[in-house]
Amino acid sequence: MRLSEIAEFIVEHNQDCCMYYNNNVVKGCREDWYEEYLIDPLMGYYMYEELNLCGCGNPEFTYSAIRKYLHIREDWCMDKLGYDGVVQRYKEDLHIDDNDSLQSGLLQFMMYVLDYKGFTEHGGSIGGCWLTDKGRRLLTVLDAWNNVNSNEDEL
Repeated sequence: MRLSEIAEFIVEHNQDCCMYYNNNVVKGCREDWYEEYLIDPLMGYYMYEELNLCGCGNPEFTYSAIRKYLHIREDWCMDKLGYDGVVQRYKEDLHIDDNDSLQSGLLQFMMYVLDYKGFTEHGGSIGGCWLTDKGRRLLTVLDAWNNVNSNEDEL
């Protein structure tokens, strides 16, 4: 899915959002420059309007953590990872030690928030959740943001 398609979906289904009022979306435009232009408005929509985050501190660390978590859940859903693989990726990608209750609690808090906001579907337990269409759209935007704005070694 292209960023322009995501932006069109958002303004079509949420006419109260800033992207709608700021006329950030040019329906039908699929040019590369426009796709890159949409990264910031889409990040603003998802981070500020959907997740109600602020921009202080180091928000890029939060964006990276959410992106990595969503990738782990998507890989699990696509049968690329089993339970042990998920736990290993939490350790490697998110630096979560499953033997540390505080770290596990922080991860679980992020899981709850993303589920509550509709980016994942809870299923039988929060640990077995999968991405919704909304979550896949967010992951696409986060990947585009990551490709343009960050060095994977740093985040």
